[in-house]
Amino acid sequence: MTRVLALAIACAIGLTTGAEGAHRRGAAPQPERAQPNQPVQVQDEFKSCDVAVRDFIQGRKEATALPVKEVKVDGLRMTLNFIHPYGESGDTPPNLSFTRGESVEERRKALNEAKQRARLLAEAARTGNVWYVITVRKESGPGEERYNPTSQGQQISANAVVMASIEGRCITVSQYEAVPLNSLSADLQQALGQREREASPTEPPPQAPRS
Repeated sequence: MTRVLALAIACAIGLTTGAEGAHRRGAAPQPERAQPNQPVQVQDEFKSCDVAVRDFIQGRKEATALPVKEVKVDGLRMTLNFIHPYGESGDTPPNLSFTRGESVEERRKALNEAKQRARLLAEAARTGNVWYVITVRKESGPGEERYNPTSQGQQISANAVVMASIEGRCITVSQYEAVPLNSLSADLQQALGQREREASPTEPPPQAPRS
């Protein structure tokens, strides 16, 4: 009996020691896997509109993207005007989406939502998250297939768009098509490379007749 009891105790001690050893082996820290080097992402100057701004310009030299410093909101006419360093965009068409509601309450709700979006846009401009992007476009007159600086049929205008980076999303706020260049300020025309074109005519000026 004593030998059987001693054998049972020895077996119990052996099982306990083996379990503790297995536990210690299982608890041993695993070597950390080397993480691949990830490039540090630097925030672009146009933030979430980084791709959209460059896609609109498409590498053209006669183009620029200007920060909008202020958004003038006309709450009565429901229009916006974007103020940039070289002037202003001009009023947008009135936002009359609130007139589509069937009841007065639906219209009032849509109107309040439109006013709230305008306030968010004005705040985004104050924090440097709105841009006025403009590029020169050239349209040939009838029968002209390529741009000719001396052609009278050549009409030069500009396309512009206002983009805003709000809550990590790029939003196209407004678009301006076929903007006459003479409606832009002289500084903006110069930024688009148009004043230099005018300063270097292709034909020499006529000379005064000799007396």
